[in-house]
Amino acid sequence: MQHEDINFIEEMDKDDDWLKSHLEEIVDRYAHRVVAILDQEIVEVGESIHDVQQKVAAHHPARVPLIFEVPSREEFTCLLSSTNTQS
Repeated sequence: MQHEDINFIEEMDKDDDWLKSHLEEIVDRYAHRVVAILDQEIVEVGESIHDVQQKVAAHHPARVPLIFEVPSREEFTCLLSSTNTQS
């Protein structure tokens, strides 16, 4: 694996960890929207993945963000409870 690939994976892992640690507040603030995360912060918000991808391409052309469709609080709660019952 090349050095650039390792850095990319490490950055994506950091963004993924950041998303997990901020998930509840993101759900409360951005329900039913799409967010793009770079460097452990939300850099773009939109109504669709396509919308967010276009914004990221315009403002961060050399970067690949973590894009996440934010569920509603109710959907999030259902996801958590179904995950807990499957354990």
